[in-house]
Parts: sequence; C-alpha cells; structure tokens
Amino acid sequence: MDRQNSLLKISQLLGLIAVSISSYCLLVQAQAIGIQEVQGKTGGNVNSGDCGYIANKPNHIINLMEPLYSLKIRVEASQGNPSLLILGPGKKDRFCILGGANTGKLPEVSGVWEAGKYLIYVGDIEGNQYPFTLKITADDK
Repeated sequence: MDRQNSLLKISQLLGLIAVSISSYCLLVQAQAIGIQEVQGKTGGNVNSGDCGYIANKPNHIINLMEPLYSLKIRVEASQGNPSLLILGPGKKDRFCILGGANTGKLPEVSGVWEAGKYLIYVGDIEGNQYPFTLKITADDK
C-alpha cells in the first residue's frame, strides 16, 4: 500500500507544470491550467536581431516538468508591431513570431511542447513599448 501511495504521489508530481511569473511561481496541473494571463509592455532596448527589440529579462518563464501536447501562447496588443520570441528548451532552440496590431496579425504559437524551460519575450519590431496581454492556454488531451 505504501508503494502504491508513493507511486501515486510521484505521478501527481510529474503531472505538474511549474510556471514562473517574474518573482513568484505557480504550480498547476496541466489539466487545470486553463488560461494564464500576463500583462506588460512590449519592446525594450535589446536588439534580438530578427525578432525586434526585447526587454533585458523575459516577460514570462515556463518550466514544463513533462511534455505538454497542447500549449498555446498568444500576444494580444492593440498598438505597434509585437513579436513573440521563445528561447528553449534546448540552448539553441529559438522561435520568433512576428505580428502587427494594425493589420490584426498578432503573434501566436501552439502545438506540442517538450519538457524544459522556456524564456518568453514580448518584443516590438521598432522597440516601442505598448501594453500587451500574453495568454497561455493548455489542454493535456
């Protein structure tokens, strides 16, 4: 019985996603993540190259303890030309999605995500700073 309880606790721990937001962490089960929202300002003073200007630190960090089969990240902004830069989980893994609030094309990425740490930057092509909302949704089905 103790072995079954231990295995159950281990499987519950493996089913957790650690989501770091600035200075605090939330631990949420993949099934219950629902919608996470992070608000901030686009852009910054660091030229990322092909993904515009970003802040010195990520706007959001996601730590996945196990692969997640359906994770979607979307930037919502009403001004500027927002970009979404995601670094990780490997040292050379890098994804850049460009958008334009004026054209209605906002940065969005979805799909299967491997376990690991992801640094998420919300930039702006020209480096301008405008309000944004980062929406993160997950469904483990």
